[in-house]
Amino acid sequence: MADIPASFPPGRLTHPAPVPIRAVVFDLGGTLEEIYYDDRVRREAARGVQALLERHDLHPGLSPQDLHAVIEAGLAAYQHWRQETDLELQAERVWTEFVFPDGAGGRLPRDRLTAVAEDLAFFYENHAYVRRLRPEAPAVLEALREHGFRLAVVSNIVSRRLVPANLRAYGVAHFFEHVVVSSVVGVRKPSPQIFLEAARRLDLPPAACAFVGDTVSRDVVGARRAGYGLVIKIRSFLTDRADSGADTEEPDAVICDLRGVLPLVTGRAQPG
Repeated sequence: MADIPASFPPGRLTHPAPVPIRAVVFDLGGTLEEIYYDDRVRREAARGVQALLERHDLHPGLSPQDLHAVIEAGLAAYQHWRQETDLELQAERVWTEFVFPDGAGGRLPRDRLTAVAEDLAFFYENHAYVRRLRPEAPAVLEALREHGFRLAVVSNIVSRRLVPANLRAYGVAHFFEHVVVSSVVGVRKPSPQIFLEAARRLDLPPAACAFVGDTVSRDVVGARRAGYGLVIKIRSFLTDRADSGADTEEPDAVICDLRGVLPLVTGRAQPG
């Protein structure tokens, strides 16, 4: 069995789950991954976008500074739209309708921009954040599987490829039966539909699923609305940036390390 240090304090359990937990569903960024960004990171990512466009003979006619500003403004507009709708668009629409809605003054033909949009999303979402797998994650995932829990991932992200690719790169993809990505299913957290889709793919009632995420506004609220039996919040760099404090939903447990998940779910388990 994987070595999970017994000295690490478990999370604070506030509401017992009446239905045995059989599956654990994880968020990616901020939960399985440690994640960080600042203005320098974002500017470097914009330079990479410019280089990628130029490799495809696409020239927006903008300085690196102006391109950075255009990307930030476009993605901020998209973020506002998707928060209002709980919908997620695919990269082709995000980059042609929000980031470059006029094709950079006609210099980026829509059909050619559409053809590289997923590559742009994959690159930018990987490089606009500093991402790394939490160091305790492999041992925790192995221990959960050894205890009989089924595992899945639910993630809000525009790139369709990023989550499966990063899980493979981290060497943990084999732990997960299903990966549910918002840009593929068309809805995003906190919509209960994306959580329900994960439970459907697992062929389990939502009450038999635990969810682990780092935000109240997206993860705790959405999992609660979907009827998940156990909702666990883990703190990350993104927590305070994503949560306004207006949400009143409370997680069942609060942890600061993924090792806190195992004792919480094993106490109410009915492994498959």
